[in-house]
Amino acid sequence: MDPLTIGLQVAGLGMQLFGAKGASDAARQASVINKGIAGDEQSINEQKRMQMEMTARRMQMENLRNAQRQRAQATAAATNQGANFGSGLQGGLGQISADANTNAAGIQGNLGIGENIFGINQDISGKKMQLADVQSHQATSSAEMSLGGSLVTNAGTIGNIGKYFGGKLGIG
Repeated sequence: MDPLTIGLQVAGLGMQLFGAKGASDAARQASVINKGIAGDEQSINEQKRMQMEMTARRMQMENLRNAQRQRAQATAAATNQGANFGSGLQGGLGQISADANTNAAGIQGNLGIGENIFGINQDISGKKMQLADVQSHQATSSAEMSLGGSLVTNAGTIGNIGKYFGGKLGIG
């Protein structure tokens, strides 16, 4: 085989090696970026969770204030009418407490649903990070497979190159 053909084949093999390494490096970089995005999503999710919990606490406090206000108004109205020792006031106060407890249960239930949603979102973000790792490994393996295929395809050429240079150097 002439030196020009051998040189072109060596250059082609070198380009394949360089391309495979570049693809592998790019896959690693993409993995890092994807993991960063998933990490940012987790941070945003955590901020939303804190916001939701703060809103729920505020709603609970507002619920308690409303119940206290309603009790005070009911007691004042009953006292003004001279009925502050009657069963009607106690029934009204009981209804106010029951309504407040129903509202508190609703707030707590919604908070629980929100917590579940945030937990699922965290799980999705974690899986995105795992997927980025798998995709990076897949790209690296594909590059290695391509390189292996190139070596197999060009094995004869590589052998000829060795014989050519071995003959020039007096080896073999």
